[in-house]
Amino acid sequence: MSDDFISLSIKKILESGIKLFLDSPEEEEHYIMKLFEYFEVETEFTPYLRSPNSLEIEGSDMQLLVEIVVTESTLFFIPYTSDMFNVFTEVLKFIANHHETTLREFRGIEEIKIQSIKDVNKIDEETEKNTKEEESSSDDDYEWI
Repeated sequence: MSDDFISLSIKKILESGIKLFLDSPEEEEHYIMKLFEYFEVETEFTPYLRSPNSLEIEGSDMQLLVEIVVTESTLFFIPYTSDMFNVFTEVLKFIANHHETTLREFRGIEEIKIQSIKDVNKIDEETEKNTKEEESSSDDDYEWI
């Protein structure tokens, strides 16, 4: 890869942000909190919550490097210095490693994995069987009256 391609890609991310596909302002706040926790525990940078959807990152020399804002489901960088590349890579690392987990944690999404086509039929049969059992037992409820 050429340096121009990398520079242009970073420039586009800084201008346009990173689309996170979040569903609500509450989910954006949750995402910022998880990013805050990540920076606090996993990096040498010091994070500060500026607002419910904004995070400032400070370097080891106590100088603010960048502000990270999540709004309208997009993560934006507001650089304060040109020395924010390490913070940028940490954010990308967080997104790559923790994005899906963070969404699942907030949304409560259950993972259903189908191993084969045969399993699809088993799931449908079990659901149909349970539904039939419930229907037949409901008739018995009124017989004693």
